Amino acid sequence: MIKKVHIIGLGLMGTNLGIKLVEKGILVSGTDILDKNIARAKEYGALNSEFDSEDNYDLTILSMPINEIISFFDNDFSLTKTKLIIDLGGTKHLIRLKMDDSAIPCVGGHPLCGVADNETWEPNPEIYNNAPFLLCQTNSSNDEVIKIASYFVSLIDSKEIWIDSEKHDELISLTSHLPHMLSSALVSVAMKEQNLTELLNLASGGFDGATRLSRTSPNMISDMYLTNMENVKNLITKLIDELQEILAIEDEGVMHKYLFETVEWRRALATKFGERDLS
Repeated sequence: MIKKVHIIGLGLMGTNLGIKLVEKGILVSGTDILDKNIARAKEYGALNSEFDSEDNYDLTILSMPINEIISFFDNDFSLTKTKLIIDLGGTKHLIRLKMDDSAIPCVGGHPLCGVADNETWEPNPEIYNNAPFLLCQTNSSNDEVIKIASYFVSLIDSKEIWIDSEKHDELISLTSHLPHMLSSALVSVAMKEQNLTELLNLASGGFDGATRLSRTSPNMISDMYLTNMENVKNLITKLIDELQEILAIEDEGVMHKYLFETVEWRRALATKFGERDLS
């Protein structure tokens, strides 16, 4: 069903995906705005074919920053001989609206397997193994491309989950976008309040774990926030209300009750789903 794939964007996600597909015997070509990314992808074995605009492709994957994915559909793109376009963007609704009007059938995609630091990394195609891969139908989707999308997710050993694009952004704002903003805000407070050397000498695992997401590319965090702003702002407002409640607590018993409830909920989550490595 899938024999030839083209990947646009050869960063961490696109390159590791290329390696994965090549290992599965798929012909993979790729392009990137940076020559060094193309060279790296070839060095890592992510590409085994040259892109030819005259060829017919089973699948084209958009592995670029969110705003570049949106711009892709705003411009006249030359790649017209592909059965399906899937993106890997971290927000879905604005991208889905662009995909709705695409002449080429599209399915929105979001693999939940990124890492905290996506600037420096080693090849690791196993990040896709057993990772939830969220898929969103669009108005341009049809039965054939839905089957191709499902097959693609199984091909890379990920777990297929279909979800509405608006619901996707609502849930991901809580599980990903708000934590990224909180991590950056905590680093900002630390930068302004304390001497860096003294801080690092005393920083424990708590600070490290709470701020690790702030190592993510600022372009990526900005795109996530600005393309899902309404949901994230709503959660920030609710978080401020929650912090105001904490500020009002002066009784040991009340504080213990508050913390006990959150600790028990988080431990139950870990018991059910396990803990993920903070990578």
